[in-house]
Amino acid sequence: MIILIFILIFELYLLKRVLKYFLLSPIYLYVIFSLLSIFSTIIYFYFFENKFSLFGLDRVSEKVFLANLKMYITALNAFALGVIIYYDLSTGKVKKLYNKSFTSSLFFNYTVPSKTIIVSRLLLVMIMFLYFLAYGKAILIRTEYLPEVNRSLVIMIKILSFVEVILLGIAYRKDKFVSNILFFLLILISMGTASRTVFLLILTYSSILFISQGNTVLNKVKFTLNIFLSFVFLAYLMQLRGLDSHGVIPYIKNIATSGDGFLRDFYFNIYYSLIFGVYVTIQTVQEAQPDWNILFVSLNPLPGFLAGWYEYAKDMRLTPYAPYSLHGRVFTMGKLFTIFYFFMTGLIFSFMERKVRVYLNNGNRVLAFIIILLLILHIVYGFEYNLRSAFRYIYYAIFIIFISYLLRLIKPYLLKKKSNIE
Repeated sequence: MIILIFILIFELYLLKRVLKYFLLSPIYLYVIFSLLSIFSTIIYFYFFENKFSLFGLDRVSEKVFLANLKMYITALNAFALGVIIYYDLSTGKVKKLYNKSFTSSLFFNYTVPSKTIIVSRLLLVMIMFLYFLAYGKAILIRTEYLPEVNRSLVIMIKILSFVEVILLGIAYRKDKFVSNILFFLLILISMGTASRTVFLLILTYSSILFISQGNTVLNKVKFTLNIFLSFVFLAYLMQLRGLDSHGVIPYIKNIATSGDGFLRDFYFNIYYSLIFGVYVTIQTVQEAQPDWNILFVSLNPLPGFLAGWYEYAKDMRLTPYAPYSLHGRVFTMGKLFTIFYFFMTGLIFSFMERKVRVYLNNGNRVLAFIIILLLILHIVYGFEYNLRSAFRYIYYAIFIIFISYLLRLIKPYLLKKKSNIE
């Protein structure tokens, strides 16, 4: 363990030398979130006496805890090594991008297209329609927290919701009142799921407002306050899962009584966001069996029904609310595969880091932010949800990069054709 820690410190030192930090660097976001999770879990395990023990997963021996902690450090070492190797094999042009900070590029002024508000209104109507198509009246009130719904529709709703938030964030400069009202309605209907996605929507909206308001002290203070309130709201969402009834109506009614024990709920939120996933991983390693077929199905980019995912999904849950985690699934396959998997993840994130920096360098901030957002979802989901759920965001990012590449190839042809017509 001590040797692994020294290796990690050395690799992070090298990482700092080869990769210039900027606020939304995908690689640094991955490393920082991983370190926060590891350190928070150590503090919680040794110094937090009144443990939450969600689903009883916190009851592990020190030996088991340290064994899994060692695997986490091994994984982070492999990830950092992948980044360093990618940098070392890159061209001088790419290395210059890595050595440049793009924090200032995150702040920009822009002209809001006149149709942005109209498009965002229509998209919100579509999202609400899809919610009722997927959940029916259950989105408003139901008895169970997780009803049976069409997973494809749920994924579509999540993607469109993030697109809507981006549009509303952009439209904020043109019409603050309408933007806030539409955002409130989106959060209201989304809140009926009590999903952490609602928190990510709020975080995304706050981030877009932040980067569009300029690099000022007041803007940074407002952003910090919004982040704090977002975590407060997440704490509220988490306590909703224990209610007898669920949906938009019961959750709104619960607001008046949510103050009792709120401080512990806030601590629980930190536990749920940074620590709980480690215990899910520990239990996954204890329950799951090495299975290459499940691994291939989890990494298959095809839709779940074509990949055969639903033949295994129900058996890969610790509880109805806690699926096997990405880390647990990978750790189950052994140390060598763990090193290989996270080394490859380091290479993938290095490629994504390069594309993000290229987009920012060329002024294509919207595309860069979409890629960053998808990678954040991968990072967060990877610490608590199953491998397939987390890895699909990598595929989404690759797909968007590929489409962008195709559009860039055909753009000269389209412009030439348009010129000939004129």
